[in-house]
Amino acid sequence: MKRFMNLRTKYVLTLAFNLLLCLSLFGQHQDAGTTGFSTLKLVYSARANGMGQAMTGRTANFDAMQFNPATLLKADNKAVCTTLMDHFVGSAGGSISYIIPKDIYTAYGFFVNYWNSGSIDRTEIGSNGELIELDDTFGAQNVLAGFSLARFLSPAVDVGGSVKLILDQIDGNSASAAMVDIGFLHHTANDNIKVGLTARNIGFQISHYNDTKYGEGLPTTYMVGAGIDLTKNTLLDIDITKATGENFTGKLGVEHKIHPALVLRGGFRSNAGDYAMGGSLGWTSGVSLGLGWVYRTYAIDYALSSYGDLGLTNQLSLRYNFGN
Repeated sequence: MKRFMNLRTKYVLTLAFNLLLCLSLFGQHQDAGTTGFSTLKLVYSARANGMGQAMTGRTANFDAMQFNPATLLKADNKAVCTTLMDHFVGSAGGSISYIIPKDIYTAYGFFVNYWNSGSIDRTEIGSNGELIELDDTFGAQNVLAGFSLARFLSPAVDVGGSVKLILDQIDGNSASAAMVDIGFLHHTANDNIKVGLTARNIGFQISHYNDTKYGEGLPTTYMVGAGIDLTKNTLLDIDITKATGENFTGKLGVEHKIHPALVLRGGFRSNAGDYAMGGSLGWTSGVSLGLGWVYRTYAIDYALSSYGDLGLTNQLSLRYNFGN
């Protein structure tokens, strides 16, 4: 029986790797380097941002629907979560999710992400290529809604998927798209090490801002990561991600419990150089810090992330656990 399960696990993992490889062929846009719906790359989770956004292999994850839906399995209890985020140039966003662990074999959840740009000054290009400011502003916003399901496949493999719809609006024009996320979580022979695989934002555009021949494309993203329990109180997460039109990015996060109710976090993203532009904050680019506090059925997480000379972003997450 054990030999059969091992063969089944190897078959599933091989299938998963090949599936992700094949999907990557379809994920390349003919105008690689630019896509629409760029806010799909935003991560709404203070815990994850405090750990450098490395969560693909972290099991029993209440933020699974933002990363790898397979890691939703084994969540301790029903919970409702919300995250608030400030971003650049007055933009802000957030999310709300509801997680339901049905039993040891199935878990599912619903989530909504939202984002608003705030007021943006309108400009036009002059005859000499210069930007001319106009006495006017415009805005942009979007909302993303989705459903996630995680299932036990074998003692070594959990599988999950999400179905998502996004509506994006810019200056009175709108576009929409439908997508799926696919994720796998491998429980290795070492109980302290988990390996995750995810393909996110695979789909198609439903409506366009203007003409269908000017399709914006989706930022399809492929992720592989490991969640390692170094000790009972210290966790290490390592991710490698590749989004359409971007280079590979390495992400590293550490979480350490200094008290049963308090954890400290730190993280780093390897694309730090993208935001180091010679200013005074350039050296901090890619670094993130965070902390988490648990009180009875409540959990609060906070994260501060540096984007170098572009500035700092803050996230605050709140979670209420309904109990078993």
